[in-house]
Amino acid sequence: MMTKTLTLATVSALALASSATIAGAVTATAAADINLRSGPGGQYQIDGVILTGDEVEVAGCNAEQSWCQVTSSSGEGWAYAPYLTFDQGGEMKPLSEASAQQITIIEDNSQDEATALGAGMGAVAGALLAGPVGAVAGSMMTGIAAHNSVSDETTVYIQENPVDPVFLTGEPVVGAAVPGEVTLYDVPENQEIAYLNVNGNDVVVERETRRIVYVIR
Repeated sequence: MMTKTLTLATVSALALASSATIAGAVTATAAADINLRSGPGGQYQIDGVILTGDEVEVAGCNAEQSWCQVTSSSGEGWAYAPYLTFDQGGEMKPLSEASAQQITIIEDNSQDEATALGAGMGAVAGALLAGPVGAVAGSMMTGIAAHNSVSDETTVYIQENPVDPVFLTGEPVVGAAVPGEVTLYDVPENQEIAYLNVNGNDVVVERETRRIVYVIR
C-alpha cells in the first residue's frame, strides 16, 4: 500500500543518550486512549494502547517534549506527551509542559527508521487539532456520544476497504480534528460520517466538524 505524504518532517528512530537527569521516575496518567509506539513519532509502529486513566512511568522525553518514553501495562515504548498528565502541586498538567528539571531529556541520535510505518517516506501532512488536554477531555464527551452511531457494519466496511495512511503531527484520539486539506472517504448509507487512516489507525470522523468520533483498534 502506498503512503500519502505532504509536508516533510523527518524523525529518527529510538536512541537513548540522556543529557539531563532527575531524582526519580515521573508518573503520568493518560488523558485519552493513546498508542504505545516503537519510536518518538506518529509514523512509528504501534506496539500497544494506553487506555484513559492508565498510569505510566516516564523514563524521559525528546528535546521538544512532544514524545516520551514510558513503561505501561502494554510494555515499553513512546507515547504522545500532550495526552499524558502529571501532578504539579495538586494540579494535573500536560507532560509536555513539565520543566527540564522534572523530565529527563532523551537525545535521539540514530538514523535507523526500520520500525517506522512510513519508513523511507518520513513525511507529515499537518497537525491534529485537539488543543490542550482540558479541551480534549471536553471534546471526548461529544465524541463518545457520537460513537454510538458507529455501527459494527461500518467498522467491518472500513476494515475491508483500507485506505492509504496520512501521517499527522500528534495522535488520533476521540475529539481531535483532522485538517481540512486531508481527504476523507465515504461510508455507505451514512453521509454524516467518513473515515481515513491516521498514523496507522483507521478512524471515523464526523463530516461537519471533521472531529474523530471513533478509533478502530
